[in-house]
Amino acid sequence: MRLIIILLISTISTSFGQDIQVEYDKDRDLSRYKSFTLGEGEVITPKDRRTGNEATLHKWVKDAITTELTEKGLTKVDSAGDLLATYVIGTQQRSTLGNLGPLGTAPNNSSQIWSRDYQVGSLIIDLNDRNRNLIWRINANTDAAATDIEQLIDQVVSAGYKKFSLKPKKVKKKK
Repeated sequence: MRLIIILLISTISTSFGQDIQVEYDKDRDLSRYKSFTLGEGEVITPKDRRTGNEATLHKWVKDAITTELTEKGLTKVDSAGDLLATYVIGTQQRSTLGNLGPLGTAPNNSSQIWSRDYQVGSLIIDLNDRNRNLIWRINANTDAAATDIEQLIDQVVSAGYKKFSLKPKKVKKKK
């Protein structure tokens, strides 16, 4: 589990090449939302590859979401919040194959194919309204190992909610 968490968090780490994508409706007025509820989280790492404490991983993700959304002005409630935050976190084994080309072969070796096995970590966080409409999605991936998973989760969540604002949208005046 620890290895899975490390790989997942390394996806988020800026120093190791993270990829964080955010999806949201730029025209949606978020100022009407006042509260949020933490929903279910899921660890997608295969059970035979988990090496750490799953409960600790859930706590880190929930704490990061709670910290970020309360800093944005939302109030955490136990049930029936205006927004529901859910997440999926985990790692999966991946392989990459490539062709070395004519100059990349070793003497007496006709093989020009190389391969690399690595772990891909993922953290996807969704914010949905009461009608189950997607309001905000953070999708983070990486293929490098991180040493401080909790800090990596915090970085991903912070970067993912960077543009999240409860301020009313400004209406452009027509000329």
